Amino acid sequence: MAAKITNITELFHRFHQCEMQLRQGRIAACLVGFREIIERSPAIPKTEKEKNELHQGIELFLRSLSAHKKFQDIFGAVSFTDADLETNLEFIKSMIVAQEEDIVERIQKDNEAAEMQRLEIDREKEKLREEAQKKTAAAVACLDQDDLAAALDIIGADEHLREAVAQHFNERGMKQRAEKQFADAAVSYSKAIAVSPDDENLYYNMGRAYFEAGNPEKAEELLASAVKLNPAFKEGRVFYDYLSRLNAPVPLSAEKKAEGFFGKWFQKKR
Repeated sequence: MAAKITNITELFHRFHQCEMQLRQGRIAACLVGFREIIERSPAIPKTEKEKNELHQGIELFLRSLSAHKKFQDIFGAVSFTDADLETNLEFIKSMIVAQEEDIVERIQKDNEAAEMQRLEIDREKEKLREEAQKKTAAAVACLDQDDLAAALDIIGADEHLREAVAQHFNERGMKQRAEKQFADAAVSYSKAIAVSPDDENLYYNMGRAYFEAGNPEKAEELLASAVKLNPAFKEGRVFYDYLSRLNAPVPLSAEKKAEGFFGKWFQKKR
């Protein structure tokens, strides 16, 4: 049960809830809430501006309410335009009281229907999730067999599926790199890049694998691709600049090399 309305802020908030319920077609719940607004409003202090704003809102609300088919199903054709607002409010309050049992029953039915709809939506989401998992597994299996064409055919134009497959191989590569299986990691990253060639982070991660394997020249090539894809890629730019200096004809001093690039710049694994 909703908390009792005690001030103008709560009154407006509850009224806006009624307006939303009306737009959603939840007429029974809307009427129950509106009755409380009618009952509590006289006791709530209001400025002249707040009073006018509330009255204008209620007048518009009543017109929309009377035109709504579900409202007409309960009360028939009703017009609120021929009397002053206070008279209209008393009239609708009496109508709601007279039909309270029917309204409560309708609220229960609306809630049951909403729950059934929610369950149906959840079932559909679960079905889509399972289908996506199956397609991801199928695309991964194709790539594990070096059949890129088949994998891309499965992925098609589904960007969420493309991202899931690339993420699978990216995570595999990170695990392999952590276990110092650098050659395997490079293969995994290359498969991720094959399905998602515009992701600069994949080139960066593959570059790290080559760097840690002792191949800074190949790492530089990959980082060049990363920063070309995204010139604003800060970590990639820093790593690329470092590799450019490291691979330059005039090498860095032994002291600089000993500092360890990743010890300074990258404490966190990707």
